[in-house]
Amino acid sequence: MNPQIRRLTLFFSVLGSVFAQPAKWHTRDVTRLSQVQISEYLKRSDVIFVAVGATESQGAFPSDLEYIGPLGSAAQMAEEADAVYMPNLCYFYPGSTITSSATVYVSIPLGEEYLKAIAHSLLRQGFKTQIWVWHGHGPSPLYVGAMVRDFFEETHVPILAIDAAQAERAYKGEKDKLNYGKYALVGHIEDLPLAGEVPAAPARSGGAAAEDPGLGTLTRMGLAGSLALGYWWADPEGHSAGGNRKLPATAEERAEWGRIGLQQLAAVVQTMDLKNVVSALRQHADFTQEKIVPKFKSMLPESQK
Repeated sequence: MNPQIRRLTLFFSVLGSVFAQPAKWHTRDVTRLSQVQISEYLKRSDVIFVAVGATESQGAFPSDLEYIGPLGSAAQMAEEADAVYMPNLCYFYPGSTITSSATVYVSIPLGEEYLKAIAHSLLRQGFKTQIWVWHGHGPSPLYVGAMVRDFFEETHVPILAIDAAQAERAYKGEKDKLNYGKYALVGHIEDLPLAGEVPAAPARSGGAAAEDPGLGTLTRMGLAGSLALGYWWADPEGHSAGGNRKLPATAEERAEWGRIGLQQLAAVVQTMDLKNVVSALRQHADFTQEKIVPKFKSMLPESQK
């Protein structure tokens, strides 16, 4: 071969391989990616992490604490699994804090139907492997868990709900700055208060049952909780008031706590073995479609519609 032709062939071969590589994303947030980027992603994967939370009274802390928790976890989970995540689902059933002016109330049935509509849309658009993330919020199984099951009955496609707080509780390493890492990861760390911004106040004890003797008795008997009993807080400012929590003194210290928290969050998420989770969920989906549906089609919900 002519040396010049050989050099040109090699040049275009290298050039082609360069352009074949996916461009490094500036984010894994699907709402900030373009149609072109999402379409390219769906050619190689169909995984999406969807964060769901509530907005409610959190004492001196931001009212979106129960939303940034799952959002930060979902963002880091997407990084670990080389996937994308979906934000902005922050107004869902709060539970017992409806007595607070900082709480946004959405009923359980309404929230479940809205989430299910989103799950159907994601499936139609190509996201077959959906992992819905909530974080320690007691009432979440009432609408996230119920939606996941109802969606399966309707579509025969299994999707997964994860309480990301379980991995944090099981993690044996340092985890005291996790919230700061999550707020930093999603660009909201300035919302977390500094020590000088929170007025001194006595810690409130007793929780929701502090002024409710009947609730106190049921709580001690193990018969209270978001999935067992209806109740409201008589003292809304007592919810997550965090009486003796140590707060950063300066913005610089807060930023440093965010950096430490990011490292802690990455370490926690690594323990979740997400690549194996995704692989197993796909295997389960294939088995359902290839074995269960054909064998029992006439007996399955939605099959005769």
